Amino acid sequence: MKRIVLYTSSKCPHCVAAKQYFDSKKLTYRLCDVGTPRGRKEHAALGARGVPVIKIGDRVLHGFSVKAVEQALKD
Repeated sequence: MKRIVLYTSSKCPHCVAAKQYFDSKKLTYRLCDVGTPRGRKEHAALGARGVPVIKIGDRVLHGFSVKAVEQALKD
């Protein structure tokens, strides 16, 4: 299984949807809050500006799309 990291903000509805999706599929993921110093540093290192950002293996997805997540998990 590929490692999944979900970069989120506490007030982001798309982040909540992504978390609910991963939980419903019983996928293990690491939650990284971009409101923390460590989270900001990791988020910036990806060149990201918004949330959610989902890292699946070496692939980085900007925004949440079920179709894109499922494709990244297959690849």
